[in-house]
Amino acid sequence: MNKKVISFISGDIEISEDRILFRSIEKNAQQQISIERYNMGGVNIEEFSYLSIRPTQISLRMLLLGIIIAIIAMVISVEPLSFLGVVMIIFGIVMFNVGLWVDGFLGTKIAYNVYSYLFASKGYKVSIQNNSGGGHIEFYIALNQLKEAEQLDTFRLKEKPETAFPSNGLNDLEKISELFKRGILTEEEFIQKKKQLLNI
Repeated sequence: MNKKVISFISGDIEISEDRILFRSIEKNAQQQISIERYNMGGVNIEEFSYLSIRPTQISLRMLLLGIIIAIIAMVISVEPLSFLGVVMIIFGIVMFNVGLWVDGFLGTKIAYNVYSYLFASKGYKVSIQNNSGGGHIEFYIALNQLKEAEQLDTFRLKEKPETAFPSNGLNDLEKISELFKRGILTEEEFIQKKKQLLNI
């Protein structure tokens, strides 16, 4: 099997003969995580929304942008634009106070939920389970990448692939090679034993 690469917004999945590897493009994440394909468990996909900055930061930006728009509207005398600026100022002040006082004291997430609804990046969180108990592969995808993520389950191997030759066969091959190097086996005997071990 040739290597297959599937690109997602948070990194690339690389599928090879025996491994599935995730390479993250995010700076704060673990750069590479891999699982042997026969240890690959289920692929879980769940909806996810991500707010990249805090609600108080959004409120302050909304407030500042509202002030700028209101000033520009007053200078150029455009009434609908000044109305928009005032609405943004009020919204920014109200949401800042909701986030600071209501959410802060009561532990609610009213401001976060409002801003998540309006401004959050939406997508899916994909988790590929590791049946051997090691680290799972977790990454995020955009809404339009769901079909590619659902196909990941097809790359799971049901059983461990056979190696080119069994481990004792490899040891035997090393032994006859050493015997040939020492001069104990002739070249003809070495070739015959090698063919026998490799089933040629």
